[in-house]
Amino acid sequence: MTNLNEQIRTLQKTGEYRFEGMTREESRNAATNLAKKAKAFDRKYGVECNYGIARDAFGYYKAVVIND
Repeated sequence: MTNLNEQIRTLQKTGEYRFEGMTREESRNAATNLAKKAKAFDRKYGVECNYGIARDAFGYYKAVVIND
């Protein structure tokens, strides 16, 4: 759980979280899962944020904060 909390904190602080050492499909699944968990974490504390996933030029995914 600590690793997930660190990932969420990095996502909140920097606006993105990149996964290393994964295949494209694994990074997509991990980014989707992290975006869902971060949104649930923020809602638990009454914070409204939008998270999603983005793909880089090489086809790997990352979790990002979506600003409207």
